[in-house]
Amino acid sequence: MKKVSKDEKFIEKVTSILQERSAKSFDTAKKIILSEKMECKEINEAFEYYARNWIDYTHIGLISFACEAVNGDPEVSTPIQVVMLLLTASVDIHDDIIDESKTKYGRPTLFGKFGKDVALLVGDALLIKALTLLHRSEEQISAEKINAIWNIINSQFFELGDAEALEASLKGNVDISPEKYFHILEKKASDFEIHMRIGAIIGGGEQSEIDILGNYGRILGILAGVRENFIDIFEPDELQNRMRNECLPLPILYAFKNPQTKKTIMGILSKPKISSMDAERIVDIVFEDRNVKIFSNKIQRLAKNALKNISELPNQSIKSQMQMLVIGTLEDL
Repeated sequence: MKKVSKDEKFIEKVTSILQERSAKSFDTAKKIILSEKMECKEINEAFEYYARNWIDYTHIGLISFACEAVNGDPEVSTPIQVVMLLLTASVDIHDDIIDESKTKYGRPTLFGKFGKDVALLVGDALLIKALTLLHRSEEQISAEKINAIWNIINSQFFELGDAEALEASLKGNVDISPEKYFHILEKKASDFEIHMRIGAIIGGGEQSEIDILGNYGRILGILAGVRENFIDIFEPDELQNRMRNECLPLPILYAFKNPQTKKTIMGILSKPKISSMDAERIVDIVFEDRNVKIFSNKIQRLAKNALKNISELPNQSIKSQMQMLVIGTLEDL
């Protein structure tokens, strides 16, 4: 197993494809956020800060991919892409509040910069705006498709909420079974599945195609979640926050199956402040651990299942790009 690097060229290429596919909806969503003017100056500043630092190309790109994969027109999905951008943003803001995540991607989160009250209000506002726009989308998308989208959002966002609640109940517990935490990641991957299913519905896909793309999305979401957990090991501040306010990264939990390894890593994590050198030492220990290597092989097999799921899709061009998503997510793992 190689160590995860943040500057992989392959993953950057995949990100570029997703960014291109989501550019129009992102621009629209940002304009919607910035058009909201409140009497409270701090709320306006929070809207502007969030819009300026908003990064979420993956989810909306998945809607575009799924729509085109069933030979639909991705442009038709733009209104729903905007809805899902706002809805996902709301969930992410609330998640940061629950996890007390003050930084993300090297910059303060909305919660970290403006505090709990403002972040909560902004998250609520985006949720209301998303649901309002979804209702209005019936003017552009058939009522039948909108109803199917409502049903998916209702069922699978509840699953996502259940996963967040389960994860929150494990805060500060270093004796978590890695299999239990992996199950939570499987449930959180419903987020990716939602977007793939919605894209396929908008594109007019048959139920069999919707299910194929939904299953692909679920696996891709698991792979993305696992990747984030590996990357968090490299970040001293993120490690410290996860030790205090969340669950430890999954690879560390697998390494904890070895009592001596657990004792060594806990000795480092128990420090008042974790340094870059401390994080590097943990990385070296984790990536050499036998249990982590076994888990990595399991993830590789899961990825093969994702590729198998999309092998029967009719659109060869889009299928190739979807294969790149899986490969990019797995790079260096």
